Amino acid sequence: MRYVLLSMLVLATFFSCKKSKIETVNTNNSKDSLTYQPRVPGSKWTYEMTIAVVNKTTYNTTRLTYDTVINGKTYQAFNSEAEGNQFIRQDGDKYYSVLTSSTTKMELLILDASKNVNETWIGGVNGDDQYSYTMKEKFPVFSLDGFTFKNVLKVYQERKNTTTNNVTLTSDNYYAQGVGMVQSEGTLNSIPVKVKVISVDLK
Repeated sequence: MRYVLLSMLVLATFFSCKKSKIETVNTNNSKDSLTYQPRVPGSKWTYEMTIAVVNKTTYNTTRLTYDTVINGKTYQAFNSEAEGNQFIRQDGDKYYSVLTSSTTKMELLILDASKNVNETWIGGVNGDDQYSYTMKEKFPVFSLDGFTFKNVLKVYQERKNTTTNNVTLTSDNYYAQGVGMVQSEGTLNSIPVKVKVISVDLK
């Protein structure tokens, strides 16, 4: 009996650690097929976030029905069940996100699709924290869980304290044209964090 219970526990552990796979990607012929951040209201992305290998959670990000003006600029509003409301705007090939934790609600240039591979830019500075980005790779075709995404950009992000030189955030972020972010791998305060898209439903 003891060995049967032990076997059941091993199987339970195996299945609980099994990696989730992408379920659906419905781009629905969205008019945002050329952008790296679709913004039609009602569009929804479901992500799986894994922290330190063992802690997994699933959350949704939804494009809300309104835009908002912050520091004189208009942003599209999104709600992330993991991070709260997010505000993003596109200006040509550049994509900006509001750093909502900042008292001044400063914006970060999180993606510049016009950059060549290995080009770096400063996305913004918040107090002693400097956010820098590097275009690491450009994939004409990128496969994830058997799904094929086109024109995927891999961007490395780093947050460094300019006083202590401590790096508190690193991540490789993958953006698919017409879909948005499909994967992110990195560390937050030295803790491994991975985010992967599970389903996409664009309007």
